[in-house]
Amino acid sequence: MATFSIFLTLSIHLSFYRTSCTGFFPNAELYCQVIIPSRVVLLVFFTLKPSNQDMKTPLVLAAFGTTSQAFATYQDIEQQVRTRFAGHPVFWAYTSRGVNRQLHEQTGKPSYSPLEVLQDLANQGCRQAVIQSLHLLPGHEFHQLLTECRKSALSCHIGMPILYTPLDYQQLADCLAPSILSRPDKAILLIGHGTNHPIWVAYHALEAVFRRRFGQRIFVGVVEKNPVSETIPAEIAAAGFKQVCMIPVLLVAGMHYNRDVIGTGDNSWLLCLQRQGLEVENITHGLGRQPGLCEIIIDHIKEALFRADKHESKPRE
Repeated sequence: MATFSIFLTLSIHLSFYRTSCTGFFPNAELYCQVIIPSRVVLLVFFTLKPSNQDMKTPLVLAAFGTTSQAFATYQDIEQQVRTRFAGHPVFWAYTSRGVNRQLHEQTGKPSYSPLEVLQDLANQGCRQAVIQSLHLLPGHEFHQLLTECRKSALSCHIGMPILYTPLDYQQLADCLAPSILSRPDKAILLIGHGTNHPIWVAYHALEAVFRRRFGQRIFVGVVEKNPVSETIPAEIAAAGFKQVCMIPVLLVAGMHYNRDVIGTGDNSWLLCLQRQGLEVENITHGLGRQPGLCEIIIDHIKEALFRADKHESKPRE
């Protein structure tokens, strides 16, 4: 009866949040589908207080975050994770302070950082958690995530970013193969974020792996920082291609995709390619909506849970 009352109360609050926020937040429905359910899970999880013996290791999905309609991608990922890891509580955390601040300003409701989520779990008696990085590469944001985890009182077991091992690159090629092979006469331009972290060389590795698989019609560019990509439109045209398909190598097709890839600014990838006389096709969703991509994330969660189980089985002094 107590459990029923808790869920009834939460359902009423959730309905209220859905009704109250849609009037002033354009992405409120998606926000309510992803952020608020995470809060509901937190409240149920903390209110019921299962014993440590019965509690499955919590899973914290740590993403950069977005304030766009791309929240639907996060919802899809969460559904797949919950299905594959039934019984494990799932929480969201965002590593971008800017995104957390914007979400709070737009909705009036808090958006949690990884450390805040981990502190809440520790306060409720959890001893360990799996923190799954949803970053594409182990760059600045991922290392900031590691720093926050080291500050936590919990034993934190990290699920590695999407592209971490050679197998991950091969799996990504498998995911994108249908999009690439169905366009045999087009150049394929994979567009990532870019970085000034030393991991920027991973974009060259990505190009090498994909060219080995699909041939020399593969090109890799970024929207900012490294590797330098300004000459790529001219290189595609010089190679004799008349058409190019842009595939975002971004988890979500959010702000960078809308502004820097298909935007109307002078330096958008779309206009730079068109100035070379190229006919441009756009894949309009990020990697998170590509069939099979979530399997990489799930594999990394499995590896982290394996480490967590080994740690938990060690005798305590």
